[in-house]
Amino acid sequence: MAKYIVELSEEDLQMIKDCHSKNPSIMKAMENAKKEN
Repeated sequence: MAKYIVELSEEDLQMIKDCHSKNPSIMKAMENAKKEN
């Protein structure tokens, strides 16, 4: 599987979770996403 690194604001992250709540693979990826500062 390819690995992607993206930068998201908290608002973007929440919007993605809201919009893709029916897509298990995206939700799994977002759950596994690491927060970096």
